[in-house]
Amino acid sequence: MKRWVIAVGVPVILGAGFPIFKNDIAMMLFRRAITEQVSTDLVTEYPDGVHVVSCGSGTPLPDLSMSGGCTAVIAGGRLFVFDVGEGAAETMASMGLRPSRIEVVFLTHFHSDHIAGLGSIALQRNLGDGIRTEMPLYGADGVQQVAAGFDAAFAQDHAYRVAHHQSLTAPPEALKMKAHAFTVPKDGVFPIVYQRNGVVVRAISVPHGPVKPAVAYRIEYGDLAVVISGDTSASDNLALAAEGANLLVHEALKPEMVAEIEKVALTTGQHVLATVMRDIPSYHATPVDAARVASEANVRALAFTHMIPPLPRTLLEGPFLEGVSDAYKGPVYVMRDGMLLTLSPDKVPSRRLLR
Repeated sequence: MKRWVIAVGVPVILGAGFPIFKNDIAMMLFRRAITEQVSTDLVTEYPDGVHVVSCGSGTPLPDLSMSGGCTAVIAGGRLFVFDVGEGAAETMASMGLRPSRIEVVFLTHFHSDHIAGLGSIALQRNLGDGIRTEMPLYGADGVQQVAAGFDAAFAQDHAYRVAHHQSLTAPPEALKMKAHAFTVPKDGVFPIVYQRNGVVVRAISVPHGPVKPAVAYRIEYGDLAVVISGDTSASDNLALAAEGANLLVHEALKPEMVAEIEKVALTTGQHVLATVMRDIPSYHATPVDAARVASEANVRALAFTHMIPPLPRTLLEGPFLEGVSDAYKGPVYVMRDGMLLTLSPDKVPSRRLLR
């Protein structure tokens, strides 16, 4: 509400015959906004439990309101990030999720819209005090190549920054990534790939062919569990792994809406775009598919992210979610950048908007 008052009131004040004070008022508002942004630290604001934040609910399809795929989990007062699409690092910072707080980045697969923001997040991570080591990057076999590629691409940038900020004590390697690879598990097997300070992360094989490897993750802390699907078509294995989770964060594609994009692309001579729109439903779950997984797994709540096509207006959520309530009777959320869901052992997740 305070932001709304400022947004409406400032033009009135600045345009009401106060040219002498215009710059002073602008600087006052700037200082207030910067103080709020720089001082906010969501990880300390939510020191315990499990909290899920959408730091990128978008796709490669254009929508300026959504950054590339990224879901953050605060568990036990620690920050974990799952996928880092383009713009995700900046979205995190704008919400008060400091990249310097990141314990681990996990990748579900290596599609560009899930990794394009890695260079930026590795750089912004070093704006925090006490960063001494490379950013841990976990993923299935192949993550080594991703880490090495970004380190090579940003090598010149890193050299410039080290040379320019010689007073900083962080070693040059702190700007890099350290890959931690694991083998994609077989269906029905959900191995622990990370365990520390009470937080357990398990890997889950999901079908996203021809993209291999592709995994989902189950994050456990105490009696709470959240499952993040990554990109996947309908998956019985994911339903098995998600059994009893407090929250399932699932991507989804609405074929009927994507078909409309294909039609327009064909009528405007954009044959490559039309081909892509025709092909992509084959390796993404529909909203009803995701709802059936949630129902089969008896999860407490279902949250949609990575919606295809994007839903820039809430009015479009109706067509996108058609049939979902028939397949799943629990609460359903459509994630937007800046949405936070707090999990509870005895309640459905509570929702808060951070921006």
